[in-house]
Amino acid sequence: MQANARNRMRRQLLAALIALPMAAGAQAAPAWPAQPIRIVVTQGPGSGSDVLARLIGQYLGQAVGQPVIVENKVGGGGVVGHEAVLRGAHDDYTFVFSSTAPLFVVPYLNKAATYRYQDFVPVAPVMQAPFVVLVPNTESAPKTLKDLMDSLRARPQAYSSAGYGTMTHLASQMLLQKAGVKATHVPYKGSGASLNDLIGQQVAFSTDSLAASMPLIKAGRLRPLAVTSTARERSLPDVPTLAEAGYPGLSIAVIGGLFAPKTVSPQAVDGMAAAMAKVMRNKEVRERFATLETEPLDVSRQQFVSLLDKEAPRWEAVAQTLEPESGR
Repeated sequence: MQANARNRMRRQLLAALIALPMAAGAQAAPAWPAQPIRIVVTQGPGSGSDVLARLIGQYLGQAVGQPVIVENKVGGGGVVGHEAVLRGAHDDYTFVFSSTAPLFVVPYLNKAATYRYQDFVPVAPVMQAPFVVLVPNTESAPKTLKDLMDSLRARPQAYSSAGYGTMTHLASQMLLQKAGVKATHVPYKGSGASLNDLIGQQVAFSTDSLAASMPLIKAGRLRPLAVTSTARERSLPDVPTLAEAGYPGLSIAVIGGLFAPKTVSPQAVDGMAAAMAKVMRNKEVRERFATLETEPLDVSRQQFVSLLDKEAPRWEAVAQTLEPESGR
């Protein structure tokens, strides 16, 4: 009995000695983040995505105690930025600020794209924003969305967008498909040029963001016919939703957040998700979002993943109705 007891004690002592280095190693592992964080923005400086990324980056840095570097990598409607992030797939500190069109549509429309939504992990929800259907604010322009669709049925006309495959293009395309109406698409390089030619009556209508169009609406240069959200917008309380204007079941919004390559570690995902949840609850951040006509996407990471999984087939179906582009 004494020999058995001594053997048990030896085994227990040996197990404890083996466990000591493992415990020391676990304690020595650095907590995330142990170095600066990089957020890649696929649009240029001053764009909506750039402004939001720099805003959240400022507060994220305070939350995690590390510098946050925002880097613009522009080209191909998001191709350049997304592929740059994937090339650093071993890195737990590089994220891309992305949204609906570059995630779900651009990979199908741009033949140069080698990435797909499935290559990324949704990490943190950031924003959602609807669009508004616009016409020139002239006496002869349509007064309602029904008037606009009747006009498009009566004779061939064109609509503008901020670029081929952008949400401003896709939102109009979805509306036209729902209405069973055709119009010629005229893409521009950005909302500024698109809306300027709409004011000049070079095209019949456009669908664009509230952030881009509200100054022109307030100045009396553009007339809003409908918002694409599920409820009326506080900044445009007299403008009906698409459902109220005769298209029930149709709502369109851009959804955006932070994403990482699917090779990212669970520690980095959990760390960033927790830090961003704090950032997005910050009162100053939410007030700044309101001035940008953008709503914080107030859902958990799990809900964010589910929402994107539902959105993916919807937008991929829209992309497949369009002709792919041959290059960047």
